[in-house]
Amino acid sequence: MRFIKLGLEHIETLRPYFMKNLCRICDCTIGGTFMWRDFFNTEFALDGGYLYFKVVYLTGETAFTPPRGGDCADKAIYDKIIDYCIRTGIAPRLCAVSEQRLKKILPLYPDAKVTTDRAWSDYLYAAEDLVNLAGRKYSGQRNHINKFTKTFGDWRFEPIGPGNLGEVRSFFEVGADAPGSSYPALDESNRKSLEVLDHLEQYGLFGGVLKAGGAVAGAALGEIVDDTLFVHIERADKEIRGAYQMLVNQYAKAFAHGVSYINREEDDGVEGLRTSKRSYHPVKLLHKYVVELG
Repeated sequence: MRFIKLGLEHIETLRPYFMKNLCRICDCTIGGTFMWRDFFNTEFALDGGYLYFKVVYLTGETAFTPPRGGDCADKAIYDKIIDYCIRTGIAPRLCAVSEQRLKKILPLYPDAKVTTDRAWSDYLYAAEDLVNLAGRKYSGQRNHINKFTKTFGDWRFEPIGPGNLGEVRSFFEVGADAPGSSYPALDESNRKSLEVLDHLEQYGLFGGVLKAGGAVAGAALGEIVDDTLFVHIERADKEIRGAYQMLVNQYAKAFAHGVSYINREEDDGVEGLRTSKRSYHPVKLLHKYVVELG
């Protein structure tokens, strides 16, 4: 296998490998892979009809995401990773392994060591829950939304397009230009939000912008794969009460047609983010595993 650095110019070549994502984790999407390619020093190889990704994982160690294409239970595709690791002197390690893929790997390697980190589990919601916000459990969100609509009688939500792309980009530039935080992943997310906006058609993502008082109050971008809407980027003005709740609800109403689930990705171990994402009552946490094959 010959690995090369992943770049935007490879999106169309690799897009067919992302057309299915039955495990519903964000790592198996165009947005989830290409937005974070620099953060994880992602490289890729195409070999025998399979797509292999090599990354520098969170611990600073090299790892491989599960190969895509063909039979994911074929031991030969994992043995190829092991052979590569032996030749290059690194540990045969898989990361971002979904529960579904783990069930196929363990029978092939019963002595494998498996670990997981709760901070990187995706939050999966029933689409109808975020569209309707019905019932007592969503009373808090509805209260915030009511406050927002009473304060801003002129609010509106519209798709991101040529007519508003400039002001949406300016909104995201505030975060991208802010001093570096103590959390590098947040800084990278802010930077890559601008890249996505500059290459929206190439990424194949779609977005919506929430406006209040004539100004941008929030925006979100994502993609649909199979039965799931993936929200890769979600920003709102924290100084505006109800802006986040309004954005979550309006984005779901606008783009969740025909899907069963909405994936709003991880909380990254940030306590405030965890509290917020739990408050929307996910139907499941999609855990991701690191698997040491040998």
